[in-house]
Amino acid sequence: MVKAKFEFDNFLKAVSRSELRDLVAASRMKLSLPQVQQIIAHAESLEAATLPLRLGIIHTYTSDLLDIWLAFEAALQGLDLQTYHAPYGMTFQEAHAGSGLLRHQPDMTLLMLRREDLHPDLAYPVARLSPSHQDELRRGVLQGLMSLVCQFREHPVGQIVLTLLPSLNGPGLGIFDAQSERSESAWWARLKAEIGAAFRESLRSSLFFDLDEVLLQIGRADFFDHRFWYSARFPFTAEAAREVARRIVGLGAAIKCPRAKVIVLDADNTLWGGVIGEDGMAGIALGPDYPGNTFVDFQRRLLDFQQRGFILALCSKNNPADLDQVLREHPHQLLRDQHFAARRVNWEPKPDNLASLAKELNLGLDSFIFVDDSSHECAAVRDALPQVEVIQTPAKAVEVPFCLDQVARLEVLSLTAEDHAKTEMYAQERRRRELMENGERTGAGSEPYLQSLAMKMKISLDCAAHLTRLSQLTQKTNQFNLTTRRYEENQLQEFIGGDRWLVADFSLADVFGDSGIVGLAIFALHADRRAELDTFLMSCRVIGREAEGAFLHALLKVLAERGVGEVVADFVPTAKNGLAKDFLPGQGFLPSGDGRYVWNLERQQPRPESVFPIAIQMDV
Repeated sequence: MVKAKFEFDNFLKAVSRSELRDLVAASRMKLSLPQVQQIIAHAESLEAATLPLRLGIIHTYTSDLLDIWLAFEAALQGLDLQTYHAPYGMTFQEAHAGSGLLRHQPDMTLLMLRREDLHPDLAYPVARLSPSHQDELRRGVLQGLMSLVCQFREHPVGQIVLTLLPSLNGPGLGIFDAQSERSESAWWARLKAEIGAAFRESLRSSLFFDLDEVLLQIGRADFFDHRFWYSARFPFTAEAAREVARRIVGLGAAIKCPRAKVIVLDADNTLWGGVIGEDGMAGIALGPDYPGNTFVDFQRRLLDFQQRGFILALCSKNNPADLDQVLREHPHQLLRDQHFAARRVNWEPKPDNLASLAKELNLGLDSFIFVDDSSHECAAVRDALPQVEVIQTPAKAVEVPFCLDQVARLEVLSLTAEDHAKTEMYAQERRRRELMENGERTGAGSEPYLQSLAMKMKISLDCAAHLTRLSQLTQKTNQFNLTTRRYEENQLQEFIGGDRWLVADFSLADVFGDSGIVGLAIFALHADRRAELDTFLMSCRVIGREAEGAFLHALLKVLAERGVGEVVADFVPTAKNGLAKDFLPGQGFLPSGDGRYVWNLERQQPRPESVFPIAIQMDV
């Protein structure tokens, strides 16, 4: 009791929202509702929540008892949460014009459905059906569910998140279920896989949040509160309600907060136990026995985050040779040199090294998550670089493998081929930079360097297959972005499906590899032969290779061939896009006198492809 009071009092001593969030995330303390309210009040007193998150909830069981936990998690994330609960059981009605949900204009719509809502036959045991009838039922369930979600997807309801409430009981066949040809567990597992595939392939900005994962984490006995369920149709214990709310708000944070892109890691007492410079290779804790096995598991978890599209970087006060020896030779080290997109191993202040890493990676510091065991280093980074999210690893080794699992900004809503290949792409960029620097040292200049890359650009027009990546680009590209307009996949789908828009993207390959889809342009086409450049952006990974100019002039040629006589464009300044300030006039656009830029295609020809050191392929 004394320990719990001390821990809770520490929450109320936090001097920033980020510190409070870290303390709560590291704690296993079960909070009472009065304590939750005190933490919410303390978070709000530290700093105002500046990011609004509008949440709509469609439910076939009680949902408003989640509100206190949603408010708690939103307070920790700095989100101003505004929640709309649809009338109980009014599922289909909310997917029509004029509904309360559409008036709410949600950023995210949460569908909280029971399993038996999906089909009348699910009120009875699935195991009673033959395998062929189970297949027929599964197809019917999937068809009905997709029809329901598609009705919502036709309206501006933000990110759709579907949940299905698990069963209060285990499989009807008990232990034998695992080997039965009529297994309920196997049937549900296959259905969930098919739901995930259908969402991925057919429904944009839609996500299946599997509550069975929360059930596995907490356990069925601690997940369901039978008293509340049978008396008020609210299924969750306080522990389950908090975890469900945490994950829902985490998805909201992934939508509204600056996207994390880099996990920067300390080495000593973070990637392994001990100090390599003092303990040596044989003395550090890293291997199959405790506590070394906890650090092996942490490294394994970091590889999971890398598969989500986050890049890893090193920032360690160490002798480079000592650290290199671990990366190269330690038999239990999972993270090797090739897993890190960049590194700073020296004795400089860590805030300086983080700023240097940001410059090298061409990424904003607000996309960094810094992980270190030292309270001194964590405090130094928090003080000097408040835009960096700082995570201090737990003092107990057994808690280290899980210390990033509750970081909301490490959740992802989609994955693209570029995400999976991101670390290799940054490694390629490092080799390009080395080649360029070598040319600069010899005085050769940039032209021979660019020619030596043998770049090939592939431009795609109105390609629906690229929607996930294109939406991702609008959400996260800040530096080279003329207007910084954000678009969801369904909005881009409308542009591509209509005849009043041209949506173009490009990928860029060279002798070092393929950078993937890195650029996007959106033109609004008007009846008076005018086109308006709504969006023009490019990933910072390919800045300095003249790709932006080659892309723009190739598209101007396309517009001219389609009968467009004039292109109008804007530069809308933000705190981050100064890099693009002079792009339009630099490419030949003329100021129009009203703050806009104009290109008259009848009097001014686009620059030919031969001007640029890039071979262009148009994929119409």
